[in-house]
Amino acid sequence: MLFWCVLVSIHAADRLRQGDVVYLEDYLEKTVELKALRITPLTFTRDGTGMLDTLRANQYVQLLGIGTDRYFVQARATNGKTQGWAVPSDMEPIPEAVFKELQQKVAEAERIKQAIARGEIEVGLPQDAVLKILGKPKAKSSIIESGGSFEQWTYNTYKTVPVYAPGSINGTNVVSTFYQKVAVGAKIVTFQDKKVIRFEAKQEDVTPSSGQLLVPPVYVP
Repeated sequence: MLFWCVLVSIHAADRLRQGDVVYLEDYLEKTVELKALRITPLTFTRDGTGMLDTLRANQYVQLLGIGTDRYFVQARATNGKTQGWAVPSDMEPIPEAVFKELQQKVAEAERIKQAIARGEIEVGLPQDAVLKILGKPKAKSSIIESGGSFEQWTYNTYKTVPVYAPGSINGTNVVSTFYQKVAVGAKIVTFQDKKVIRFEAKQEDVTPSSGQLLVPPVYVP
């Protein structure tokens, strides 16, 4: 399921993130606490082995990650704070509002990831995603209107066209062809609150048949 898809990366000094776990720190600014409904084990490994400690009934833990079969939590244990895995059915339900917010943000992160993979600018993309797709803009400008303040990034678009250079080799007239990159338009991205609200692509048609003729200089003896 889309909700459970996250990238694999380092979570702690010696702990690898697990691919089907949604880590709350990636999506939520606030912490989420849940209460243990009953005495339940806190384990080092996700399969339920490697006992770390036991959570007491009504003990609160901080929810760090949501997996399909286990919650990754931080709890105050016998020897201080520790992180481990707990069985979801032994914990109180995640608040509905928190769960919906998390679902929306995970779905939005996936949409941004797919847009970057396709190389397409979409409304709602953040500036860092645009940088990954188009790179550094040629120019930036700020606009203040009655509807608020906006920022525009401008990118030149280019096309390679032929350039013909007539000449002579051993008395024989020849035309050499080389190719030149020329500006043919621009892409303009408009942001409000650092998110894309409009994308424009202006293009001028330049076909290979309209290649330029490079006239050689005339030498006067």
